[in-house]
Amino acid sequence: MGVKDYDYEWMLDRVYSKVPVRLGSGERFVPPKPQVVHIPGKTIIRNFNEISDKLRRDPRIVMRYLLKELAAPGNIDESGALIIHAKFSSSAINTLLSRFIKTYVICPNCGRPDTILRKKGKVWVLICEACGAEQPVKPI
Repeated sequence: MGVKDYDYEWMLDRVYSKVPVRLGSGERFVPPKPQVVHIPGKTIIRNFNEISDKLRRDPRIVMRYLLKELAAPGNIDESGALIIHAKFSSSAINTLLSRFIKTYVICPNCGRPDTILRKKGKVWVLICEACGAEQPVKPI
């Protein structure tokens, strides 16, 4: 039986059965807004663990990025909030989180957030689970 003997519908169904289903559901990726609280001399992001979970990143990596960019000391407390030992505006925190998401979460090829961040040797690599692309990123 040659290829010409199969009808178009059968071949189309066969192709679709071989194509893997996308990992993402197709909805738009919306990270949670940081709940920023100011106390004298400190800035606290109360929902920091929730943000890290939604981004699928280790909280220590997100914390290290933010503290490095803000040039300020800080730590994560037992409730999962990030305490920054300096005063910063909510807009500065939002801008930095948006930059982190663009660089270390969203795939530059397909635009999906279905990525993982892995260190290969001395290089950090962003690996997309949706399209399979691998992209080196700046060290954190």
